[in-house]
Amino acid sequence: MKSPSDSCNQTEPGVGSGSDTIHNMIQVRRILDTAMDGIISMDANQKIVLINRAAEEIFGFRSDQLLGQPIEMLIPSRFCSSHRSFVEQFGRGVIQSRRMGAQRTVAALRATGEEFPIEASISQSGTGDDKIFTVIVRDVTEAVRYRQQIEQQSQMLDQVSDAVSVVDLDGRITYWNQAATRLFGWTAAEAIGRIASDLLYRGDEQVFAEMLREIDARKSWAGELVKTTRSGDQIIVEHRRSVLQDSTGTRTGYLCMDIDITARKRRERAAHRSQRLESIGTLAGGIAHDLNNVLTPIMIGTKLLASGRGEANRQGLLETMSASAQRGAELIKQLLAFAGGIRGDRSPVQINGIVSETIQIMEHTLQKSITIESRIDEDCPNVLADATELTQVLMNLSINARDAMPSGGVLAISTSSTQLYEDAAQLNPDARPGHYVLLKVADTGTGMSGETLDRIFDPFFTTKDFGKGTGLGLATVQGIVKSHGGFVNVYSELGRGTTFSVYLPAEAKQDPGSDAVAGMADSTIDGRGRTILLVDDEVFIIQMTASVLEASGYRVITARDGAAAVSLYEQHRDEVDVILLDMMMPGLDGLQTLDGIRRIDPEVPVIACSGLRTAQREMDALERGARLFIPKPYTEEQLLRALEDVLESPE
Repeated sequence: MKSPSDSCNQTEPGVGSGSDTIHNMIQVRRILDTAMDGIISMDANQKIVLINRAAEEIFGFRSDQLLGQPIEMLIPSRFCSSHRSFVEQFGRGVIQSRRMGAQRTVAALRATGEEFPIEASISQSGTGDDKIFTVIVRDVTEAVRYRQQIEQQSQMLDQVSDAVSVVDLDGRITYWNQAATRLFGWTAAEAIGRIASDLLYRGDEQVFAEMLREIDARKSWAGELVKTTRSGDQIIVEHRRSVLQDSTGTRTGYLCMDIDITARKRRERAAHRSQRLESIGTLAGGIAHDLNNVLTPIMIGTKLLASGRGEANRQGLLETMSASAQRGAELIKQLLAFAGGIRGDRSPVQINGIVSETIQIMEHTLQKSITIESRIDEDCPNVLADATELTQVLMNLSINARDAMPSGGVLAISTSSTQLYEDAAQLNPDARPGHYVLLKVADTGTGMSGETLDRIFDPFFTTKDFGKGTGLGLATVQGIVKSHGGFVNVYSELGRGTTFSVYLPAEAKQDPGSDAVAGMADSTIDGRGRTILLVDDEVFIIQMTASVLEASGYRVITARDGAAAVSLYEQHRDEVDVILLDMMMPGLDGLQTLDGIRRIDPEVPVIACSGLRTAQREMDALERGARLFIPKPYTEEQLLRALEDVLESPE
């Protein structure tokens, strides 16, 4: 006996196919309603015959409100005619493209009357009056809004005056605003896709590598870089770089901003030089005092020895005169470097030496009512710096302290080694974690108010009377310290004095022998009869230098000017082993003489020397073929060591 359920499952002949059809239609409807895009079908008269659930949600209508209605219900009235024409032409095969609308989006109409953008594509099935058109629609309101936002942001970035670019994790440029084009010369089309460092950067690779390391650790970096424009010009930019991340926190690239500060740096250099000259004027009395002290023992000693009255203490007199001459040479060297306005090469500098030399000068410059106290950390590491600029920093701070103590007081200068960690570094925007040398300059003077403290580093701001200062001193200090990667902190109270704390990054690697006296000659050095062509326009220098060389076993040929030097070398080229050539001579100067000699023999060793040493002068001599450059005044030991180094060199 069959169960009722079995009976119910029996199908009469001819009924099974209709049931399957219904079942299939239900399945198709379920599929349509699970689709994420809206699906609308219309007949040949463009009346809606099918709409899925996604389309209901997109347009805000129920299906019973749309079925049998013209498609124009979903289209803004101003577009109805063009839409109907498009569908008819598509049905006749006149239009092949399935995308609806000439642009990426077309306008649609919600039940609320709100217009919104959609992307739509059309297809057809059937023929004649049975033709069915099916449109797939996607609401792109958010995408269009996001695209418009991006375009607005891009337009805003094109309006800013700073160069803005974006690079991906491989350093490839992905965005380039109009200001970047104005600054660097490349258009966005030319720049996008290029490696930024290859396109723009020709500076110090160590600085660039340090920037990349720091941004990996801190997610941002700010500093100065030298970049190259399309025309090949080098410019100095203030570069700021920060990490870009997506919504998951994954790093996607870097946002870069560049501000051209080339003109500002040029003005700063001019201001530094002007301020140096102002400082020298202030120090003139002390320098004159020191020079007179240098010359006095030399003048007295020479008279005593010349008259024969100093024979009993001949060696002592000679040592005193030599020490005085050496002190005078160092003083002149320091003064020339300080006044020259020429930035020297960065090299390991022991700041304690700079402090000691500056204190010696200040002792003769400051009024007697000011006492100088110093506290030096003997284990202070070196800093990678320009010694001239650091001397200027200390001079400026000391003079500033003097002016704050018109009735006298105490000037305290100290050095120490200190370590800054992440939390301490965050207290100053210019600070970075690491090892620093700390230079402190404190006074017991009048102190400053909070209002004055806020402005002390502003260029041309001064509390001094008219004609007694330009206001560039502290601005110069801050500029120099920042260019060395350091920063300055100031603490002051009215009536309680002021303390300047200068933090300078310690040198990462130190040469244990860097503080040793270099260039000392071995007492066994012997000229072994080798011939030197000595060229100098100063008679006394020729006489003394020739005497030293001949006493050391060299044979000397002398020339008083460049023309004579070229002529003599042409005559004795097979005899001369090395040439000692002064760079500053009347008539044919040192560089012209060097060119003339090297035309005769490009391989002859030449040692250039000058009483005025600048980075450019030294570079010119070495680029024109000199093997070595030694500054005047040189000692016997320095001269003999230089000759030995050149003569024993394989080149």
